[in-house]
Amino acid sequence: MTVRYETRGTVAVITIDRPERRNAIDRATAKALADAWQRFASDDGIAVAVLYGAGGVFSAGADLVAFDLEDTPGGWLGFTRTQVDKPTIAAVEGYCVAGGLEMALWCDLRIAGAGAVFGCFERRYGVPLVDGGTQRLPRIVGLGRALDMILTGRPVDAAEALEMGLVNAVVAEGEALSEAVALAERIAAFPQETLRADRRAVYGGLGLQLAEGLELERREGAEVLDVARRGAERFAAARTARNVQTPPPQAPAEVVVRIESEGIEEGRPGTVERFPTPAGTARAYVSLPVGRRGPGVVVVHDWWGQRSSHRDVADRLAEAGFVAMAVDLYDGVLAADTAQAEELMMALDPPTVSSHLAAAVDALVAHPAVTGERVGIVGYSFGGGLALWLSTLDRRVAACVTYYGAVPWTDVRPDFGRAEAAFLGHYASEDRWASPHVAADLERGLRDLGRDATFHVYPATAHGFADPAEPTFAPSATGVAWERTVSFLRRILAPTSTLRPE
Repeated sequence: MTVRYETRGTVAVITIDRPERRNAIDRATAKALADAWQRFASDDGIAVAVLYGAGGVFSAGADLVAFDLEDTPGGWLGFTRTQVDKPTIAAVEGYCVAGGLEMALWCDLRIAGAGAVFGCFERRYGVPLVDGGTQRLPRIVGLGRALDMILTGRPVDAAEALEMGLVNAVVAEGEALSEAVALAERIAAFPQETLRADRRAVYGGLGLQLAEGLELERREGAEVLDVARRGAERFAAARTARNVQTPPPQAPAEVVVRIESEGIEEGRPGTVERFPTPAGTARAYVSLPVGRRGPGVVVVHDWWGQRSSHRDVADRLAEAGFVAMAVDLYDGVLAADTAQAEELMMALDPPTVSSHLAAAVDALVAHPAVTGERVGIVGYSFGGGLALWLSTLDRRVAACVTYYGAVPWTDVRPDFGRAEAAFLGHYASEDRWASPHVAADLERGLRDLGRDATFHVYPATAHGFADPAEPTFAPSATGVAWERTVSFLRRILAPTSTLRPE
């Protein structure tokens, strides 16, 4: 199979998979690409698509060895003379040249890894640009720069491509796909009717006189006024809720964090630290990134107690560049079994838990290794419920991630109208606390309040993550959920892309 089509929530990833030929396009691949884009266009459950090349190369263009392409109504490469009514993003690593460049130009946006190279390399072999390059490139970078690339066939690196507007963002090498998917998820979270109407007006207005373009914009906008009215009502309701229910902000108390020399587990990169709370002191395990500075993330454990999975998550987050604090709500007690874990959980009262978690955020924000004044929070199962709850109480929590459902631990329903965090949830479909209906209802409720929320449901998400019988955390158990978590936290707490302003 030379083209792979996979879905990640509301995002499709279309991958050209001929790395042995540098993802060059032959007739069969062109047909597979046309089919993939048709599948995307007809799938109402998918909002945005990302085009990617396997093996560290986007595409070298037409396969000049096979030389079997044909001029179809969709274009020589299968789809470059077609249109879709939904946003598209090219995730570019390595060479994106000749027809590969023309395919990237067909997309609305382009995210490039730092090692990406662009160019009209077909100039060297006397092959014409026949898949939209002569028409799309000048519209994107301007006539002079387009002619420079087309006539000289010279290579353009990622930095120059960003400077000329050929790409919208340059990210670390190897990160183009994850950043493009994160951007796609963010775009997919918007009301799609108005987004697509605006997109149609942009493309439809190319080449029109201003008056004609304004009339086109008016017609497209008139079709989605009901959507705009509902959005305005949600905004007004959320603003009213915040104004009525939000207490005046209070400056955080000065916190001094002491590093405890004893109790550090052998072989772990982190340390056990104590921090003051209204009820005395609490403990947390803090793991620092390689660079020893980064955005802060609180990790809340499940009701099984301070098991190794709790600290493994912090270590994995540190490997990804975050300062991770694994909070100990049980004062160092390890649950021997499920019965003791539930006993410990039932002994936790909301005032104590809220004071511990608020103090943990205080300590994390004040930690010398933490950059920024807003943090993220990650929780799983019972801890997921705590994470959601804390995100509604503390405005310094900017991102909330839950795994394996979010088991409610109190009868008090979180007031999401007070939250300012973005939410990402991963649900295991076979878990009674984490059915697809729970995920859908929570996502819908948060979005109705104007919150940025995305929840995914797929089987066995948390296996090896929250199970007391297998407490060691392994990213392979969560797969794409872990990649999404890291990408989401980076986007909210420390964006790495350099998207150009409109």
